[in-house]
Amino acid sequence: MQTVALMSDLPSILPPNAQKIELDLEQLSARHESFADPVTRLWDPQTCPSNILPWLAWAFSVDDWNAEWSEEAKRAAIAASISVHRRKGTIGAAKEALAAAGYGEAQVIERYGWERHDGTYSYDGSIDYSKPDHWAEYRVILTRPITVNQAEQVRAILKNVAPARCHLKALDFTEALNSYNARITYDGQFTHGVA
Repeated sequence: MQTVALMSDLPSILPPNAQKIELDLEQLSARHESFADPVTRLWDPQTCPSNILPWLAWAFSVDDWNAEWSEEAKRAAIAASISVHRRKGTIGAAKEALAAAGYGEAQVIERYGWERHDGTYSYDGSIDYSKPDHWAEYRVILTRPITVNQAEQVRAILKNVAPARCHLKALDFTEALNSYNARITYDGQFTHGVA
């Protein structure tokens, strides 16, 4: 049996002491660009099969992962992971991590209550005259309501993204999830506005 040598015009990137089998494999793989396509699809959060997403999240170092998230939220968390890690410890990273996990837009307030009472701010009810927060405390206001379990997940996300010296003082939201109409029971799953 006679072997057929591959002749190619493609330049080699292998060192001069490469074995013949290595050169042949290089030329074969260069001719079949579609060999890398399945691997490329696996490393893309948008095209990766849904059953492999937990492993892709592990590979991308996603800090907080919840199997109960929607597939869209899982893909968004993986896609945002690199950006979040680059800016970890900043307000922007906290907002991006919460949005990627499906909690919507968030407002992060640092140094609450440090406003001056010299007429700079108008009295519209958004500022109170309580004791100011400690410099390392912050508050988060979400645009959508959350349950008690979701509040625990939000706290875990913030713990992994916020600087270690900072502490969450309040977690609030601007919309009401339920009203007092006797349709829910007081079983500890829902809050009264602040989680």
